[in-house]
Amino acid sequence: MQASRLNSAAAMDDFLSAARRNYSQTMELTFAAAEVVFRRMTLGGFAMLDPTGGDYDEFSRMVPEKAEAFSDASSILMRRTAQIGQEVTRFVSDEIMRAAEAATAVMTTPDPAGMIAGQADAGISWAARLTTLPRAICVLALEAQAAALTPIHRAATDNVERLRKGDVGR
Repeated sequence: MQASRLNSAAAMDDFLSAARRNYSQTMELTFAAAEVVFRRMTLGGFAMLDPTGGDYDEFSRMVPEKAEAFSDASSILMRRTAQIGQEVTRFVSDEIMRAAEAATAVMTTPDPAGMIAGQADAGISWAARLTTLPRAICVLALEAQAAALTPIHRAATDNVERLRKGDVGR
């Protein structure tokens, strides 16, 4: 895990920043998708009135572009999920090593007071690290969400831009 993700203040900043980006991207996607649906329904209405003048190129893009965007999103999400799994595995491996080191330190301490202090220190540091994992994973999940939404967002906003330039109802 990156050190900044394990720092409480940095983790909160990362979380809030990622949440703001995702909210913004999701809202923009929502409005773009609604506009694309409206414009394509308008094109469909004109095509029903004048079948020879329909924008069949636009209609033929609808399924392939969605399939590509969602396929790309799925690939990204699978990679990011694997990354999250690797981070959790790394965290657990590090904790196993730290536990072994703490146990060795406690068992090799010559006096009972030192053993108790060593055990307490290990427990306190473990508890502090344990509270950081959910925050770090949450940030990784938000980043995965944003990355997975990107191809879908791009397809929708590209469609809006292209449809706005078109001559609807020609």
